[in-house]
Amino acid sequence: MADVQLLLTDDANRRALASLVEKRHTAITATEFRDADLYLVDDASLSRYRDALEAHKRDLHPVFCPVVLIRRRETTMTVELSDPDPDERPLLVNEVLTAPVDGQTMFRRVSNLLVRRHQTTSLREANERLERFADILRHELRNPLNILDGYLVRAREQNDPAAFDRCQRAVDRMMRLLEESELVIDGGSLDVDAEAVDLAAECENCWRAIPAADAQLRIETTRSVVVDRDRLSQLLENLFRNAVEHGGDDVTVTVGDVDGGFYVEDDGTGISADEREAVFDEGYSTATNGSGLGLAVVDTVADVHGADVRVTAAEAGGARFEITGFDGA
Repeated sequence: MADVQLLLTDDANRRALASLVEKRHTAITATEFRDADLYLVDDASLSRYRDALEAHKRDLHPVFCPVVLIRRRETTMTVELSDPDPDERPLLVNEVLTAPVDGQTMFRRVSNLLVRRHQTTSLREANERLERFADILRHELRNPLNILDGYLVRAREQNDPAAFDRCQRAVDRMMRLLEESELVIDGGSLDVDAEAVDLAAECENCWRAIPAADAQLRIETTRSVVVDRDRLSQLLENLFRNAVEHGGDDVTVTVGDVDGGFYVEDDGTGISADEREAVFDEGYSTATNGSGLGLAVVDTVADVHGADVRVTAAEAGGARFEITGFDGA
């Protein structure tokens, strides 16, 4: 439901319109200007709220902020309904209704305006997300590219196998960053090729890809889950890497069962309660070598399977991620 503020002068009219609006939306009847999804204003109060509405529209731009004017038949007020240059000045009034208001007409026009608002909000969020990813990739690719550049020179000059190995690791890291970015960006449209997967065996396979010789994996699950095997590998590898990045090379990681799923926990420093929601955001990382994409990948993989991820504290004091809702779990 949308929040609709009723900026009407007459108290009785405001109450009557509120009872109509609340059949489908949330009506805000306060007389002071509030943040809302749509505004209903009458011809008597438009001048009072004009400055606030115009400022609000400018602040929200390019998100569409719809305003509906309710005009009495006898009023001589005229309003502009053709869009000016939107980058210069958003249109103040987007629809006009004649009093007394017909409910069906109002809801039809309000619905169209709210669809447009939702579209512009989604577009802005998508653009902001792409900008965040561009910033992450610009920052995170710079270091492996510099490593690759330096060690290629050394490898060429000295034919040093170790230098070639460093180059390969740099390339692997860049490929992983690109794959993670693609996974999170395309999350809503990912295909899932589900099959029954032995969780313990998959954990062992994924652990081999984690560069921490002194870290230990403890497997305490006998569960099978119905998932896309490749996506599950991405989820597990990112949880394992997250544990090593934050818990150190000698961290112990445990995988076990919970009701309806499994958990991955470590004996590292843990995640404070006020950070537990933010850790799944793209770009959020407290590790010096973390991209901020790893846990966003975990969240995306769980989401495309209809599963949930919850982070809490492990008994040993580290971080514990509980993944529930996979079929077969």
